[in-house]
Order: sequence, then structure tokens, then C-alpha cells
Amino acid sequence: MQRSHIATRDPQSGHPVRIVDDAATVWSSGERWGGVVVELHRVEHDIDTREFYLREHAVILHRSAPAVVEVKRAGEYHRQSVAPGEVSLISAGSLLQVRHGPKEQLVMALTPEFVAQAVDAPNVAEPLFEEHYALNDPQIVRIAKGLETEANAGYPSGRVYGEALGAALAAYLIARYAAPRAKSSEHTGGMSPCALRRVTRYIDDNITNEIRIDELAQVAGLSHHRFAHNFKRTTGLPPLQYVLRRRVECAKPLLRDTEDSVANLTYALGFGSPSRFAFLFRRETGMTPTRYRALYR
Repeated sequence: MQRSHIATRDPQSGHPVRIVDDAATVWSSGERWGGVVVELHRVEHDIDTREFYLREHAVILHRSAPAVVEVKRAGEYHRQSVAPGEVSLISAGSLLQVRHGPKEQLVMALTPEFVAQAVDAPNVAEPLFEEHYALNDPQIVRIAKGLETEANAGYPSGRVYGEALGAALAAYLIARYAAPRAKSSEHTGGMSPCALRRVTRYIDDNITNEIRIDELAQVAGLSHHRFAHNFKRTTGLPPLQYVLRRRVECAKPLLRDTEDSVANLTYALGFGSPSRFAFLFRRETGMTPTRYRALYR
């Protein structure tokens, strides 16, 4: 019995959540290959997952008898039939909630950083491809069997072999299934709407706490550097400046509609000190918090 090394995350907090239990993980390549994880899952009972998202792009080769998988989209479950040898594609960051009966599947997971490096395109867009659940694609099956054979043999070819097959899979996915933005050489980076919603919701839910970039990157499912770059490309603001602006926006109705002192609001909203609150509020609005409050009295 092994544990799954495929990163499934909670969309609210970005923290790891367990979707595949240890008993269902027959084997996992673990950390043998940088940026590539391959696992065989054998689920022997009905499952009904919580909402989650994947840190990696996932390619799933269905191995068991024909089955029905239900995937929740826009608040409703949609039924999808899958047969042995068919392939499903799920981009990193896609929100998922699924239920299905017993089945076996080979899962190949590629980190966004690995895909970008493999195809020499640091600004590959996310989502990488549209979701698919019943593809017939012999090329993906061949690559999957190569990775599985290497794992079953005890990884005799070393680290390079698995990563080379992973790179071949990444290049094929880009060429065959990439979303139009991901194929474009003119794309300059940005966050998917799904990832951006997760991050902004997390900021609003934790606006009174200290918020670090590494926390936001984890919620987005991106590396620290890539998150900071993509967030600014999408919103026009660095992450911490966005957080400060949201704090100022939260302060406005409290200044207008409550009698809390400026000092109390300073600490309640996480500004650190009254002088810093005054400085940031004036930078965003052109007036001090006290002057802003006076306009509504």
C-alpha cells in the first residue's frame, strides 16, 4: 500500500485534501521523476468526493469495465460514460467534484512548471486544455504504457527516462489538445478565471489576517514566482498591493457606518499601525481615514 503523491487541494484554503485514500493507491512513482507522477488507482467502493482541484495537469487512462462517472459543473452533476482504454484530461486548477463506483485507472500528473519547461514556453496558459472524459487516443495510451512498464520494472532506466516520456506527453497534449490561448506564442501569462476566483475569495475571507504570497500561490496551485507574475498580469496589481487595496475598500463602510475608532479599525483590518493605515488609505483615496469619515457625519 502506498500514499498518493498527486496534489489535490481544497479550493477555499489551498491546503492538501485526501481524495484518493491509501488503500486505493496500488503504486505510485512518487518523487522519482521531477514534475511527473504516475499512479495506479484501484477504487473498490463507491466514492463521492468533496470539491477539490488538482495542482497538476492530469491525464487519466481508464482500465476497468465500462462505468459512469458523474462530474459536478455549475452546481449540477453530469453523467459521463467511460470505457477501458479511454482517456480523460483535466487541467490544473479546475474545480472538481466527482462520484463513481468501483474502477481502476492509471493517472499521469504533470506540474504546470514541468509542462512549461518541457515545451520551452514559460508563458503556457492555464487552463492547458478543455476537459475531456472519453477520448480515444492511441498515442497517449502508448506513452502511458511506457511509463507503467518502467515503474513495474523497478525504474531501471533512471530519472531521465520517465521525465523524457513525461515531456513527450506534455508536447503531445499541447499540440493536440491545448486551448487556443495555450497554443498562442503571443500569450504573456495570466491566471485562469477559476484560479483567480479562488485567490480573491481567499483574500476576502482572510482580509483581517496576515496574508503571505506563498499562501496565495498555494491556493492558486502555482509556484511562488509564477503566481506573482501571473496575478499581476491578470489584475494589474502585485498580490500584496491588491490585498492592501482590498483592506482599504473594507475600511470604507466601517468608517462610514460604524463608530469604531480609527485605531480599532487599524488593527481589526490588519494594517499594523494607525500611521500605516492613514498612509495607505490616503494613497488610495486622496484623504485620511478621519477626513473620509467626516464627509459622512
